[in-house]
Amino acid sequence: MGDRLTSLEDLKSKFAKYPELADLFKEIEAKTREINQYNKSSAGNDDLGKTYHQQVDEPTSIITELFKKVQQAVENAGQGGKNTADILNDGDDRAAHLP
Repeated sequence: MGDRLTSLEDLKSKFAKYPELADLFKEIEAKTREINQYNKSSAGNDDLGKTYHQQVDEPTSIITELFKKVQQAVENAGQGGKNTADILNDGDDRAAHLP
């Protein structure tokens, strides 16, 4: 069965690695973009080079954009988890001070 949250600390720990993971995807996207630039400047402009670019340029651009979108999704999920934990923590603090 899946993991269960049993406390606010569980929630915080579940999302603690998201910023690091988002940074990793950002690095992967940057490196992929760099590789794509090398790719576009190679293979030449003869018939063989044109055929190569017809087959490779679009898929490599798509994968670069995919890494960017994954990075953004992970970053947003991490921020959402942190915000949720902060809201719940604030609620706990306020509840503790109620008469």
